[in-house]
Amino acid sequence: MKKQICTAIIASAVSMPSMAMLDFDVYTGIDYRTTDNSQSYSGVDQGLKDTNNLSGYLAIEHFIPMLPNAKLKYSDLSTETSTSSTTIKGSAANAILYYQLFDNSLFDFDLGLAYTRLESDIDNMSENLGQAYAAAKLQIPGTGVHVFAELISGSLSSDTATDAELGLAYTFNPDSILNLAVRAGYRYQDAEFNDLEIENKGLFVGLELHF
Repeated sequence: MKKQICTAIIASAVSMPSMAMLDFDVYTGIDYRTTDNSQSYSGVDQGLKDTNNLSGYLAIEHFIPMLPNAKLKYSDLSTETSTSSTTIKGSAANAILYYQLFDNSLFDFDLGLAYTRLESDIDNMSENLGQAYAAAKLQIPGTGVHVFAELISGSLSSDTATDAELGLAYTFNPDSILNLAVRAGYRYQDAEFNDLEIENKGLFVGLELHF
């Protein structure tokens, strides 16, 4: 009897870490974007070229109901002027806390808050915004394909920014512990801060790793 109890305790101790790991989901991805850019400063149009940029993200979801999940996003918004090919560096970074209000095999819906950091090397300008966050995912049964949408918008100040994307993804081996998805879609970003107006929009393709 004692041997059976000891065996049960040891088996439970060994299985607990693996069970805990199964209660955490990590999503990380990178997207390649072809972007149509426009930008004006104090009402003067900058005359920008279309560019290709990278963006990426990392999200961690867990099993604790009262604690929010977390996501980090980063977008390179650097561009070039059409006349002199001068590079104008810029970026948008988001730190997001969110709750999964719906989470089942067909539909996911997330809602939360985002801290957004905008930067531009025009006069070394930067701005911090508090924003709302929402995301949804709709699975197409039996296909490995899902539709996804994400929105970061709103502001607590007169400065504003919007980041919206809509797309499709195909997941390889969706039932495995480690899977890879191919994503494609359309993304729109704009911002107004410190007399600077920025708009970036275009198609993207990317890869997402889930484990």
